[in-house]
Amino acid sequence: MRIGAALAGLVGGLAWIVAFVLDKTDHAGLGDSVAGLGLVPLTVATLAAGAGLVSRSATWLRVIVAVCLALLVWSVLQVLSDGVDERLVQAAAGLAVVAIAGAVLSRRPRPVQEPVVQSPGHRARRSHVR
Repeated sequence: MRIGAALAGLVGGLAWIVAFVLDKTDHAGLGDSVAGLGLVPLTVATLAAGAGLVSRSATWLRVIVAVCLALLVWSVLQVLSDGVDERLVQAAAGLAVVAIAGAVLSRRPRPVQEPVVQSPGHRARRSHVR
């Protein structure tokens, strides 16, 4: 799920950066469309990031945290866009998401540890219980 969320964040962040460039080059209508399309993968990435903060055993808590994180990010972006150009805030957020997604995608996967095979009748190492 982490790779999918990172890819969604990468696509959405790039879309918001492209929307900013289109808006500044007198293609505002196209910029609005691209920004709207970029919102979908960014929402998916934010929900997945919020769900990843909680243990997998508590599904109900994962849903609540995912929704709350998405609402928090949305509200912070709204507050920031009140004082500054909205496209500039979206481009900065897109750049931040692209950087985070790049960092997640560039991480090496964890090495898989092979299970310890024990012969029957022998105790595991450091097993002091008799």
